[in-house]
Amino acid sequence: MKTIYTSVQQTVIALFIISASAFLSLTAKAQLNFNNPVLISGTDLEAGAVYRYSNVAPNTNGTLTIDSVIGGATLLHLDDNGMGFAGGFQPMIKSGGKGISYVVFTFRFTNATNGNPVEFSNLVTDMLDIDGNNNLNEMSDLELGGGNPNIIKKGVDLSVNISGNHIYASNAAGIEIGGIDTSATQVAYQAIQTNVSSIRVRFGVTNQSGSQATRQYSLYYRNFVFANGSLPLTLLNFDAILRTDKVNLTWITTEHKDFSHFVLQRSTDGKNFKDVMTLMTDNVTSSSVNQYNYKDDVSGMSNVVYYRLQMVDVDTKFQYSPVRMVRLNAANTVKIQTFPNPVTSELRVTIPANWQEKTTTYEIYNSNGSLVKRTQIARAPQVQQLNVQSLGSGNYIIRVTNGQEVSSSKFVKY
Repeated sequence: MKTIYTSVQQTVIALFIISASAFLSLTAKAQLNFNNPVLISGTDLEAGAVYRYSNVAPNTNGTLTIDSVIGGATLLHLDDNGMGFAGGFQPMIKSGGKGISYVVFTFRFTNATNGNPVEFSNLVTDMLDIDGNNNLNEMSDLELGGGNPNIIKKGVDLSVNISGNHIYASNAAGIEIGGIDTSATQVAYQAIQTNVSSIRVRFGVTNQSGSQATRQYSLYYRNFVFANGSLPLTLLNFDAILRTDKVNLTWITTEHKDFSHFVLQRSTDGKNFKDVMTLMTDNVTSSSVNQYNYKDDVSGMSNVVYYRLQMVDVDTKFQYSPVRMVRLNAANTVKIQTFPNPVTSELRVTIPANWQEKTTTYEIYNSNGSLVKRTQIARAPQVQQLNVQSLGSGNYIIRVTNGQEVSSSKFVKY
């Protein structure tokens, strides 16, 4: 699910001028807004390029330098606020293939009036959407120039380590989360740092498959609240597979800690969810691997159905799983279906029912017949979401195969 804001309420930050220092000190919970970068030197999107952000805070400007591009990574968009949050720093980066690849960025801050360095006395960082899949795992390395950082909240899908003023986070679960969403706290962390005068961040992937997928990242300074506490378990997998007039929902968990129960929820619009059933578990605190399933009768229903799990601990705190989607009116034929068409950011591809849970390959070709995107899913769901944000406007063909059968469809990218 993508959360898109066209405007963000500005936070008023008090300024204290300290005569004995060349720095300005900004009050606790200072928030930064990165909007409309302007290239001031170097080549756009390449190492050495320098950009100016005006008014990142009251009377404060920021400069951003692309320090280096490592492992064959490609920076496609410096700061794509069309997906995610206006005000966040959200680069879009193409993986360099097998191994580790990343891009290094450095921010520095100056007073907009006199050009003196600016220091933030207490800065809260929200790092969002560090997810992954069967092919790769996203990673970030955040270096906050100042005191020792303190992790306030950490998502259960992440491995987070602190060394000096570095915060290294990598996705450990390999579970894809659609878009950038502050409710997906399982793939986010929040940290606080004192006396920050610069920010350096590395965004990239660790890649075992050689995939050259395009990924988007989000460094966010709005100090959002991690709703409902920490996830009381690790969700390893959650699938929704259509079987004639029933949807077979399966999920696998481990590392239960003071866990109470699941609530399976269903929606027909992807926004308003209603409870379908509640499943209690005896595994309140356990490190074992647990498998669950439920068959939901959807006979008489039409179009698209969405599912999510509400996972509740013994103190009634909860978090939600990623949303899974099933298209009920898809015919069991070799023909695939794509929607929406035309598309701007996410293309959804419906495969025949008998292709589900098989290794399926999705290839997108441009009007010249050149392959521009390839994704392989080991256990394909009925509806697969593909990020096509980085593709240029025009006509495309998507070719889908499960190794034995092949189907193609045309779509238009705006």
